[in-house]
Amino acid sequence: MGMNCNRVEHFEETRMKIQTEIPIHQVRLPPETTSFNKLKHRLSEIFFPDDPLHRFKNQPSFTKFLLTLQFLFPIFQWGSQYTFTLLRSDVISGLTIASLAIPQV
Repeated sequence: MGMNCNRVEHFEETRMKIQTEIPIHQVRLPPETTSFNKLKHRLSEIFFPDDPLHRFKNQPSFTKFLLTLQFLFPIFQWGSQYTFTLLRSDVISGLTIASLAIPQV
């Protein structure tokens, strides 16, 4: 009847050949970091994602101070364009949301 290629021994030999042909790479542990460096890295990722400090390069000290204020307190950035019409719209929106959020007795 001929040789049957579906035998388990045939698949195991093929599997062994494939496994021996794959090069083995050694995985090294990452360098040890101190707890302070870990905390510093995590805080920088939380407060400054995607390098927002690119605007600060090659700027005078006063401009850096203003950019810092605008970054930490966004009202310094858009506050000068805020108008009475926007305030009125914000008050109406706030009252609408408050009336929906506060349960009526």
